[in-house]
Amino acid sequence: MKKLGLSLVAALFVSAAVQPAMAAKAKKAAAPKAEKPRGPAPVAKAEAISEIRGDYKWGMKAQDVINLINGRVEATYKDKLAASAADPARNDKLRKQMRDETSKTGKNMVKFDGQKGPWDVSIIDQEIVQSQGMSMLFVKEPKSTRYFFFKDDSLFKMFIAFDKEMLAGKGFKDFGDMMQGKFGKAQEVWVNQSYLGVKERKLDHLLWRSSTGDSLKLVDRSEFYDVYCLVLADASVDGRLMAARKEAEANQPRGDMLDNITTAKPSDRDENDNVIDRITGTQILKPGERRSAEQNIKVPSPTQPAKSRDLDE
Repeated sequence: MKKLGLSLVAALFVSAAVQPAMAAKAKKAAAPKAEKPRGPAPVAKAEAISEIRGDYKWGMKAQDVINLINGRVEATYKDKLAASAADPARNDKLRKQMRDETSKTGKNMVKFDGQKGPWDVSIIDQEIVQSQGMSMLFVKEPKSTRYFFFKDDSLFKMFIAFDKEMLAGKGFKDFGDMMQGKFGKAQEVWVNQSYLGVKERKLDHLLWRSSTGDSLKLVDRSEFYDVYCLVLADASVDGRLMAARKEAEANQPRGDMLDNITTAKPSDRDENDNVIDRITGTQILKPGERRSAEQNIKVPSPTQPAKSRDLDE
């Protein structure tokens, strides 16, 4: 079959929009219960915390973070621009590429002002708190995608989703052991959950703290997104926001999340991040943006016409 019928396109669109929301609703209905940790989490190695933090500091304004990111982009062009100084046409082309790349950074900012949207069923869904002055900026790094969270335009959290290649096929326990070799012994946080009457005890995340008031978590997001993530945060600010989220969830009628997600406007996320792009194959997804069942799907280059091998056959 060479052409996809209109009804099938509609069915795919609805399925892509509704299934994540249904999964989120199911998770909410059968939320796992975390076991109470025994005492405070161990203190992580200071040099390892510093490496994860990099040049970013709590309290930085969003524009300061954008300027820092763009400064790094510009640094990657420094040698190329110097080498092309005698070739004005090539030099101008490189400068335009650099400007185009840096101009996109600020467009990756999202505000969580109370309107539910696709981010609420994304890899960062558990970090989002609506209507509390929270905003988020994301940027692709060489081996990960980093999400910056702000409270009233003040940086307080970084969420780092590792590229799948970084995991090297390791299970969460094995990857956690590797991270403990870097950060030091962690506190294991287990949860008890039940699905269709079957009870299970599962390792949910590893937890550290710093001597300066930070919290550091390694979280398993492989069930839906096939990745593991590090979350570094100012523990006091993050704690207050998570308490506000818990209170809001307790007061939220069942069904509201599904209704809001399925009616959300594409503008809730950046212009290249909507459902239509995923269906047509014109968007190459960022780490954690496709579910594990879809990991082997090959996405065509944006410069080529989208095709579905199964449908063409």
